[in-house]
Amino acid sequence: MSSHDSSLRGLWAAVIMLGALVVAMLSAAAFWSAGAPAYASLGAGGATFIGLATLGFTLRKFLTE
Repeated sequence: MSSHDSSLRGLWAAVIMLGALVVAMLSAAAFWSAGAPAYASLGAGGATFIGLATLGFTLRKFLTE
């Protein structure tokens, strides 16, 4: 993939964000099913989303540059 091709930037952003959202929902569901309170489940899901989205964008930038 060329680093000068900006037409795929939006597609990659959507894939990374949707992937992070799915994993965050699974994380929140795992915490909820383990008996954690709602605030802990939502906090775990939010932290997972932020971590995976940041990691995904950083990895994409590293691999394309």
